[in-house]
Amino acid sequence: MRWVKLTAALLVAMYVASGIRYSLYTPERSDAFLWVVYHVHSDMSDGLSPVDEIAREARAAGVSAVILTEHGQPNLQSTNFRESIDGVTMIGGSEATLPDGHFTFFGASAAPRFQVSSFPPEAMDDARAWGAFPVLAYPTDYQYGWRYWKPDLHPGGIEILNLFTSLRETSWRSRVLLAAYYLFSHYYFLRSITFPQPSMAHWDDFLQRSRVWAFAASDAHGGFRLIGKWLPFKFPSYEDTFSLAALGVERRYADDPMRAIRAGDFFVCVRGAGEPRAFEFTARDGDGHVARSGGLVAGGATLSAHVDAAGQAVRTVLYKDGAAVQTADSVSLDLVDAVAGVYRVEFFLTHHPLLRADVPWIVSNPIFVGVAPRDFAPRATATAAHEAGAPNPGKIAD
Repeated sequence: MRWVKLTAALLVAMYVASGIRYSLYTPERSDAFLWVVYHVHSDMSDGLSPVDEIAREARAAGVSAVILTEHGQPNLQSTNFRESIDGVTMIGGSEATLPDGHFTFFGASAAPRFQVSSFPPEAMDDARAWGAFPVLAYPTDYQYGWRYWKPDLHPGGIEILNLFTSLRETSWRSRVLLAAYYLFSHYYFLRSITFPQPSMAHWDDFLQRSRVWAFAASDAHGGFRLIGKWLPFKFPSYEDTFSLAALGVERRYADDPMRAIRAGDFFVCVRGAGEPRAFEFTARDGDGHVARSGGLVAGGATLSAHVDAAGQAVRTVLYKDGAAVQTADSVSLDLVDAVAGVYRVEFFLTHHPLLRADVPWIVSNPIFVGVAPRDFAPRATATAAHEAGAPNPGKIAD
């Protein structure tokens, strides 16, 4: 019995000691960028809090804009919502459930007059007809995963990171440890973050035919309810979730972050591992034209990638058409006379105490060198139906 007590006491002491170590972790913060959190639920659907409380938690987490994605086909209350609260831009949107999976759309300029189609390509067109930006959600989640991958599918974006999917893919042991160490630091969740390779592969496949941007989804609800609509637990809180991952946007977009989102001029960052003091991914052609993420440039351009990681060890990997073409164990990388292709860059923190070395810290959106991807406008049928207010054949019934 004595040995049992001693062993239990030792285990508790080890747990407390490691917990205190995690509690001392504080990520590097920087005011170089605006942080935009995407895929958030309020009490307009199944989230725990109203938008004003979410805005306050966003501000506490250093977030400048929140993209709401409320459940609905669309969610009429949220679709056209846009308001600045406590200095945080709240952008309304919906998360629609189709027979083939989920997709989100936000930033609508027109009030929808019908429900989205059950056919995925037409559903994307419907969202665009309302002036919204469509993003494919949960692409490879084992429960909510997307099932329609035919060449006529053209979303505006795809979730390459979803925090809820990362949690679901962890072992029960990891979940127990996560719950135990949450008492000391919510940043322990960084150990569970993954960028599923199938999701990355689908994104690279999309990029061979159209402009599709990468998104990190917080999938924040502000906690959970234990029994139906009762017993709400604010764990993890919006503030905690927002501090883990976000979209990095330059401050020149402060008046309208949606301009950056639509243009692809932003990057995915696991900001819980630290915020960069500087980030650059550009291409310069022989005439001096400079393209940024989401842009196009002539073949033969010089690609430059750089990050200021506040002294952390960094590995930089440049990808062309989904394959790594150059790696540098440094904060900078250059490629001269780049041949035609779709390029993007990933930065890894090789000695971070929580984020694994094989998990990207920053993922850029692409630059198209010597290629012209297609841009997609709503199909005439969807637009006409919207403008006329006519029912759209094939829509999901109420």
